[in-house]
Amino acid sequence: MNSLAQSVSSLSLDQGANRKHKRPHRAFHTFNEPPAMASGGGLQAPRSALQAEGAAPLRAGSPVMGAGAGGSSAMAPPARSTHLVPTQRLEDQQQFLTRTFMPDVEAVPPFSTTQFYCGVAGACDPRVLALSAYNIPKTEQLRAVTALPLGLNVQPFAPVVPSDTAVPAVDARAGEGPLRCRRCRVYANPRFRFTSDSHFICNMCQVRTQLPPEEYSPLGPSGERMDLASKAELTHGTVEFLAPELYNVHKGRAAVPLHYVFLVDISTWANENKSSLAAIEGVRTAINYICEQQPNCKVAIIAYDKWLRFFNLRPESSQAQELIVSELREVFLPLYSGLFVRPAEAMHVIQDTLVKLESFIQDDKLSHGAEACFGSALEAALLALDTATNGNGGKIIATLNTLPTVGNGNLTLRRDDGLKKSLKCDNSFYTALADRMLKAYVGLDLFCTGSAFMDFATLGHPVLATSGTFRHYSNFQLDRDEFPLVNDMLHAVSSTVGYQAQLKVRCSSGLSVSRYYSTACGHSDRDPVIPVVTADQSFTLALQYDSPLQAGTDVYFQASLLYTDLDGVRRVRTSNTSAAVSDNIHEIFKFLNQDVVTALLVQDTLTALGDANFLGVRKSLDTRLAAILTQYRALVDPSHASQLILPDALKSLPAYLLAFQKSPLLRATGSARANDRAVDYLRFATYDLRRLAYRLYPQILPLHVPLSDDDYTFYDAHNLLLQFPSADDLAVRAAHGALADGGCYLIFQGDTVYLWLNDHTHPQLLRDLLAADAPPQLLPSARLPGLDTDISARVRSVLDYWAALAGRRALPVQLLRPHSDPLYARTLSALVTEDASVDGLDSYDAHLVVLHRAIQDNLRHDRYLRPAAARDHDSLAQRYIQF
Repeated sequence: MNSLAQSVSSLSLDQGANRKHKRPHRAFHTFNEPPAMASGGGLQAPRSALQAEGAAPLRAGSPVMGAGAGGSSAMAPPARSTHLVPTQRLEDQQQFLTRTFMPDVEAVPPFSTTQFYCGVAGACDPRVLALSAYNIPKTEQLRAVTALPLGLNVQPFAPVVPSDTAVPAVDARAGEGPLRCRRCRVYANPRFRFTSDSHFICNMCQVRTQLPPEEYSPLGPSGERMDLASKAELTHGTVEFLAPELYNVHKGRAAVPLHYVFLVDISTWANENKSSLAAIEGVRTAINYICEQQPNCKVAIIAYDKWLRFFNLRPESSQAQELIVSELREVFLPLYSGLFVRPAEAMHVIQDTLVKLESFIQDDKLSHGAEACFGSALEAALLALDTATNGNGGKIIATLNTLPTVGNGNLTLRRDDGLKKSLKCDNSFYTALADRMLKAYVGLDLFCTGSAFMDFATLGHPVLATSGTFRHYSNFQLDRDEFPLVNDMLHAVSSTVGYQAQLKVRCSSGLSVSRYYSTACGHSDRDPVIPVVTADQSFTLALQYDSPLQAGTDVYFQASLLYTDLDGVRRVRTSNTSAAVSDNIHEIFKFLNQDVVTALLVQDTLTALGDANFLGVRKSLDTRLAAILTQYRALVDPSHASQLILPDALKSLPAYLLAFQKSPLLRATGSARANDRAVDYLRFATYDLRRLAYRLYPQILPLHVPLSDDDYTFYDAHNLLLQFPSADDLAVRAAHGALADGGCYLIFQGDTVYLWLNDHTHPQLLRDLLAADAPPQLLPSARLPGLDTDISARVRSVLDYWAALAGRRALPVQLLRPHSDPLYARTLSALVTEDASVDGLDSYDAHLVVLHRAIQDNLRHDRYLRPAAARDHDSLAQRYIQF
């Protein structure tokens, strides 16, 4: 056992990475710097696809993205020096301080938790479209031998670096729209090949299509189009096409700017904990943003308790007019004109409405209603949007504090049993309402502030079905939670980029989509409809084989999002990437994207939930991980029989999956609250790759250790790339034992930053950080004071760095102190994912030992697939040579 534990603790330490030299402080980042070649040999150049007579070759200097991109130009991913997540993250960030990631040349992108610059190329930024493998197995049988999931993740409006980089817009409103393949309907992209006889050859299906006269261009001596420089769709991995009326949702009906409905809970319990006041401040902040940044959009305000309260916002009025509707079973609109207005035209009436609502909440307590008619309020908002936009849709931003018990969609109080089959919506009203909202292109963002049981599995279903956002503020306190709530409501508006959308992913012949992990399409292969598009939305999908692929060639992927922008203009955003086809298992394992593999396993687990067999789900995750590592050990690295060998590209996968098993979602004991379990389910179902990584394994940075001049300072001129030259001292494992007594740490888990300290933290550090000898009970507005001290400036840089990665303007900060904060033990146990859990899950080190035993047992009993099972060759000799 001692030798086994020793082998685990020294895992992969023989692959030490070279130390980086100190970078010049605040140097300007350059896009002209060639990417450094990683250690290790590249892949063999794939055989080129069959060239049709007269076809133009690929442009010089623009090899196909992925592992198979042009032989020597293909770059192997950098070797990982450790299996510890904190060290991996800091080292990866350090590697991308001085170079730009080139998607046309390099294969596996940086970690999702790494901030980096991406060069303009024929392949898109991997933050927008990322594959699970950049060496695709040639057959389904070979993929089964690896035991790896195959899929991709697409986030069409992911924040890129720098943030002001504009996606090229191509005006294709004339004629029939953008240039597309006549067979597979893929949009024009940099891998189209043009011939001298006015045809182009599709890179997806290899079909020749006649060029329309307006798209014709002569070819130069190199075989490239003479007008290539003016064709953004043929030079950029991501472009937007302005689409003609043919692409409209409703034929013959013009689209309109986006309409918002703010739905505010003003029932008794919301007023008692003052969450209704925070919500009104959030509405005010969001409408001010709409007025300045989205001037063509319109807004409506509806408040509800046991009644529905509509407000006439006509610009001609001098003050607000309230109309109360007590009929909740058959909801109707008491007004039409004045329900929706442009904020710039009626700001005085909007402000008067919000002031009167605040006065009602604070001064007229005898008129407050204890019940909340949330279901009827949603129906009213849906009816208002459908009527005002003539069926074009819109967005509902709603707050809720208590279980709805009156009107349509009322729910019954029941015991908060975390082991009930409560993760799927079984309420016919909310299921039907979600379907109606989806068909009407109406999205829902829901912000819940109640502490009692609220049946989030049911209430959150319309949010999931419409690809919306769900937030829960447990034990709401105004001083602590007002800033997070207001900031989240503002983000719900500022992150919105359009509506009436549909996502379509196309692949090269031989591959197709088997499942979109989206409630909007029932987790099927149907293209999901997205009522409202935001920058945060991320979609993971699984791929399947339709026929064998040809080793040595490249396969291509295009994600196209058809949507209407905020001003009512119809657009198509396309993102393109590619990978090589391989029959070499070693190369397949080398070019994996760990973040997408993790997302596929998590999403696949979410679709299997619902029967409350959480122990069985956790066991199946362990079995699947052991199967992947067994296949790697047996087929790629069989020589180290006594050591646990992890694939270089998957060294953090055991840590992420173990953390997933320890989440409230999969907690097997009866102590798990259904509220917490359902909230976790809603989060995992909607997280993008960055927030998923931080949620599974929080990042912990120490503030009390000696820092070099460059630690926690920005490297580039845009203040985006944070430096960690002292990575060994700054990498803190997510374990209780790693938190030093008297220390001070920042902990980030994707949504919230925690400041951990205790009674022995040095008073001078507290003065420099908090301007106090002792920490306050709560941080005012959930923010740290901006002090003119060195450590305060560095902490602000860390917070800005995390906020940029999360796509947020700011992040809330909460204090985390033992013996002081009532929820300390519960919060910390969710953050220290390497520790053993209360319901019997091992610590990370012990888990690796158990995993090693499972792999050895599989090998001992021949429980793994041999390559001979993939019989795609004619002779025994060919199979032998192949493997």
